[in-house]
Amino acid sequence: MTSKLWLVRHARPEVNEGICYGQTDLAAEGHANHLAAIHLAEALNIQSNTRFLVYTSGLLRTRQLAHALQDLVPDLNIQQDLRLKEMHFGRWEMQAWSDIPKEQIDAWIDDFAQHRFGGIESCQDVLTRVIAAYQDMLTVLRFSAQYDKQCQIIWITHAGVIRALSYYLATGKSTITHVNQWPKSAPGFGEWIQCAIDIH
Repeated sequence: MTSKLWLVRHARPEVNEGICYGQTDLAAEGHANHLAAIHLAEALNIQSNTRFLVYTSGLLRTRQLAHALQDLVPDLNIQQDLRLKEMHFGRWEMQAWSDIPKEQIDAWIDDFAQHRFGGIESCQDVLTRVIAAYQDMLTVLRFSAQYDKQCQIIWITHAGVIRALSYYLATGKSTITHVNQWPKSAPGFGEWIQCAIDIH
């Protein structure tokens, strides 16, 4: 059975441009969040027998969009998976990117997979947890009679998570070695990409 997976980035957060914020639990801008929910609701293929399963990262900015969407799309099943959080940037959280020493960024680029930029989490760590969340979701869907081909799955998450899952779905690889392998683009705030996934 093939289902549609929507990878949605949260709306613009309440933070100045150029700030590294990662897992800092910021709120989304209210108006931007409302517009993002409207645009997503308009894009969803809503039919009488369509079911939606929504996963959020648990961070406030993703929960806000899920709840705003729930006001527009009835009977959303919203679940939380902390593995869908953005990368944790440790001591660099809420620092201006321009204030982070260049040698720290270079060290990350030179050992992109394993270097813990900020001291907490590496890109490989992020990739591993995102793949685990995805595989666990597939397992639940395979063994749940509730979710048939009419079910659409929505992840309301973050740019890093979307890049990680996009890399895995495109390559089938659970490891990464070089920065050039990492997807360069991600949806803008409140935007999304769609993927066809095989539940079987």
